[in-house]
Amino acid sequence: MDLRKEFKDFMEVHSLKQAHIARSLGVSPSVISQWLKGEYRGDNASLEEKVKAFMHNFSIKKSIEAKEEIKQLKNLKSAHFVMDEAVVLREMAVLYGKPGSGKTVAVKEWVKKHPEALFIEVVPGMSVVRVLKLIAQKLGIDSSTTTDELVLAIAKEFLRRDSVLVIDEAEHLTTNALEAIRRIHDFSKVPVILAGTYGLIKNLKGARGELLQLFSRINGRWEFRELDSEDMELLFGEFAPVIARYTLHLRRAANLYKKAKRFADMEGEALSAKHIELASSMIFLD
Repeated sequence: MDLRKEFKDFMEVHSLKQAHIARSLGVSPSVISQWLKGEYRGDNASLEEKVKAFMHNFSIKKSIEAKEEIKQLKNLKSAHFVMDEAVVLREMAVLYGKPGSGKTVAVKEWVKKHPEALFIEVVPGMSVVRVLKLIAQKLGIDSSTTTDELVLAIAKEFLRRDSVLVIDEAEHLTTNALEAIRRIHDFSKVPVILAGTYGLIKNLKGARGELLQLFSRINGRWEFRELDSEDMELLFGEFAPVIARYTLHLRRAANLYKKAKRFADMEGEALSAKHIELASSMIFLD
């Protein structure tokens, strides 16, 4: 098949835009457009090699993603119970633990099954105004007012909805943002779920105890823990004991297993302890 036709079909199947592909290849969108029309006057051979590599790597990534499934680990099940309770009791709850312990996966899996949830992710440096505007925009209400007016407008909108506010990376919320979230909860009784690292727990009290009113409203919590033997077996089967010798951290263990499997596939061999040992020397495990 002609490479251009193959590439057009590839973009259609995966719903890819020329601008996205151009960024990945390090060229301008006009270069992709010209090449697809057969009008590119630059180094076609070099560009076509990049296109082939892009399709190959993208296909591998999609294949890996397709094989991944969310396992019902203890942390996930316990986090979902806490989130369900927060909704039933219309309370505030927190999920916290080390980075890579599965918090975001657990939260997003719960949100998938709860279309009424309003989910936002906080980034470092996000001001209280930006947080409130983001919530307002997702609620479809005017976000051009003052901070106090935004709090009241958001609370009013939550009052008329059967909804839940879920905030991930919540350790990045400022003191003012946390206080605004508390006021929204107080005014509307909307269930609020905050997920983050251990820094979130420290922040919930405030540096000088100024947020103790907020902390007193947290009635549900789950601390994400290391994988136990049952979780390890569920994830890695017969190789669980081998991987456990290196790490019980979810993200580290999963990355170790994936890398070891790729080594085995590359050698045309069945996965074994030697592949896991080799992979362990190439990633951080502490």
